[in-house]
Parts: sequence; structure tokens; C-alpha cells
Amino acid sequence: MKRLGPIAQTAMVCVLLLAAYLLLGLAAYLVPDRYVCEHVDRTLYIGDLLGDYPKAIVFDDLNVQDSYTLDNFTDAIIVNQAMMLRSSGLKGIMLLPRYQISNDSQSANLKALMELPLDGKGHLPRITEQRDSNGGHAVFYGRYWHGSTFVTRLLLAVMTFINIRLLLYVVSSMLLLWCCAALWKRAGRAVALVVPFSLLTVNVYVMQFSMQFAPVLLIALAAMLWMVYHRGMTAWQCGLLFFTVGSLTSFFDLITIPSLTVGLPLVVWVAIQQRQNWRKGVWMVVSLALWWLIGYVLTWLAKWGVASLLTDRNIFVDAYGEASRWNNNSGFYIFEAMGACLGRLRWIYIIIPLSVLLVLAVLHPRKRGWSMVVQYAVVLLVPFVYYCLMARPAWHHSWFNYRALATAVAALLMAVASMVDWRRWGKLIAKLWTSRKNATK
Repeated sequence: MKRLGPIAQTAMVCVLLLAAYLLLGLAAYLVPDRYVCEHVDRTLYIGDLLGDYPKAIVFDDLNVQDSYTLDNFTDAIIVNQAMMLRSSGLKGIMLLPRYQISNDSQSANLKALMELPLDGKGHLPRITEQRDSNGGHAVFYGRYWHGSTFVTRLLLAVMTFINIRLLLYVVSSMLLLWCCAALWKRAGRAVALVVPFSLLTVNVYVMQFSMQFAPVLLIALAAMLWMVYHRGMTAWQCGLLFFTVGSLTSFFDLITIPSLTVGLPLVVWVAIQQRQNWRKGVWMVVSLALWWLIGYVLTWLAKWGVASLLTDRNIFVDAYGEASRWNNNSGFYIFEAMGACLGRLRWIYIIIPLSVLLVLAVLHPRKRGWSMVVQYAVVLLVPFVYYCLMARPAWHHSWFNYRALATAVAALLMAVASMVDWRRWGKLIAKLWTSRKNATK
């Protein structure tokens, strides 16, 4: 692949990714329905996915969606799609059908689907858009290419959804610990502490238990790890990495917090590179963000194109109609979206470490730290650019979209930390420690 030109390399990566997505969908399609239904039935029996918006840990204001809310509504959609994948034949891989009797409760839809009998081969009956005797019908989600549906179906073949949640928690926790250790050793203690702290400020544990939220967290952590262990990447290789990350985000994420997979890796990239030329640093930050955006948008377009070719539906029309509905008068929601998301942060936990870092920077400033500040300032804008582009949905779903601000928190703290002369503070602490030891002798 190294012998190929830059454009050919990008095209090759794009083709390989699309082929992998289709193969993953085919693998999920081949799983018999009876195994999936068995584990979903056990999940519902135990009581998981029965409420659309339950709370994690905090149980006050049960009727209000806040930062402690688990999105069982969307998780139930994913499980519904995973069960229905075979109901429309191979087209189901592209159209992602789900069974619906209610527009308001996805848990009710899932329970109604479980009541349908399996045929002699252990598969659900063919369900169309025409309402059946129970009042249910198929709804197609062709505009989305949700890879988590395929992964969920594969996992439901061997475990309940409750165990899937546990698996997500274990994998994401181990990946986060690995990322922290790698950053501490190879990128510096500051970023190793700031990145997990920024995730804690947005209740990262809620993301770890949700099939809807977990993909962006896993992708962001994996991207950071890749950069830490491949610090010698050229600018072009970094671009391909962010292109791939953008594509994976488009495939696995149901438009939750996609900017997290570009923002946090950019924070780590700036910390690793330590570029003193701020112009080149800013140019690279913007370039890498554009690489991510190209991979993200191209994957959406590829999904719609392939689905339109392989099915009897014009997915572009469906996607355009839905985008127009959500973006109607979107400009009026920009400040509302920013205000709603910023208002959900627990500012006291951010102000305390920020104040400490500011005091350290004032007492012993790093003379050339301003170059890093400029680069982090550009990264800090990432979630706000997202809020401008997706203002209405960001405002409507601020209870989970506020988590995009983890990038802003990390960039802000790293910007101030880069103004601290840590060597001088280290020498001062060592001197005080030596004096204390001598005094105790």
C-alpha cells in the first residue's frame, strides 16, 4: 500500500472500510433469529429495556431527561432492528427494519415483537409496512447505517442485552485504563490526567452502559491509543487515521456525540507533537479535522448510494427529508443549544482544577507555552462547531449532546497546563522534599 499514491491510498482505505461494513452486516444476517429472540426474551424477563429513559445511580426527577439518563429508547430500537434484520431478506442489511406498534414507546414495540411466533426454521415472520392483525408494521431506517445493530445481533446470539452492557463496561474500562497508562508513559502526565478527568465531567459511566453511546467512546479511545503507539506517523498517515476514524464514527454512531471521536484525539495529537510553530500546528489541527469530516460524510453518502442501488428505495430522498425537518430554522437554536449543553456541566468540578493550574501558571509561567495555547484553543472550538451545524438536534437532545464538551474541557485544561513551567515546579518540589528529609535527620 505504501507504493500507492496519496489519493489511491485514500480510495483503497475507503473501499476496504465499505467492504468490511457489508461483511459485518452479512455475518449478522446469517445468525438465526431463534438465538437472538431467546436472549432478548430473557432480557425482557429480567426487566432490562422495559423503561425507555431510566436513570443511572441518581433517581430524582424521573420524568426529566438529564445527564444521568440511560437511553433505553434508542437501545430498544437497536435490539428491535437486530431482531428484524432478516425480515426483509438481504435488503434488511441496508434498510434496517424494525417492528412498530407505538410511536412513543420503543419498549412496547420490543415486547410486541417478542409476541410474534417463529416459523418452523426458527425465524420471525416476514413483516411489511402494512399493519398486521396486532396493529404492528415495519419501519425502515435506511438513512442510517448503524453498525451497532450488526454487532448487537451477533452478541445477542450468545448473551442477553444485560450481559452486553457488562461487556461494554468491561471493555471500555480496560481501554480507558490502557489509554491512561499509555498517555502517562508516552505523552506526559498532564494529558494522561486531563483526558479521563474531562470524561468524568460528562458522566462517562452512562456511556459505558449504553449500546447507543459506547461506540463513540470506544472509537475515541482506540484512536488515541493508536496515535500514542505510532508517534512517528507522517502528516499523510495522520490524515488517513482521522479519515478512518470519521468513517467508523459514521458507521457505528447513531448521531449521538460524533465530535468526541475527533476532538479528544486532537487534544492528544497536540500534546504529543508539542509544535512550537503555532501556525503549522493550527494548520495540522484543521487539516486533521477536515480529514475526519471527509471520512464521516463519504461514509454517509456511500451508505445512501449503495442502499439506493441494492433496494427499491431512494434513500437520498428519505435522508434529505429528515435532514430538512431537523434543520428547519436550525440557526435560531444555535445559542439555545450551546446554553443548554453548557448548563449541564458541573462547573464546580472544572473550576477547581482550572484555578489551581492558573495559580501555578502565574507563579511559574512557561514562556513559550502560548504556542500550545493557540492550538488547544482551536481544538476547544470543535464541539461548538458541531453545535452550530446540528443546532436543533443538539438543543433537543442536550441531555446527551452536552458530552461533546468533554473535548472543550480537556482542551481548556491542557491549554492552561501548557502555560505552567513544570520543570521549575519539579525542581522546587524536589528542593523542598530534600530540605524536609534533612530536617528530620
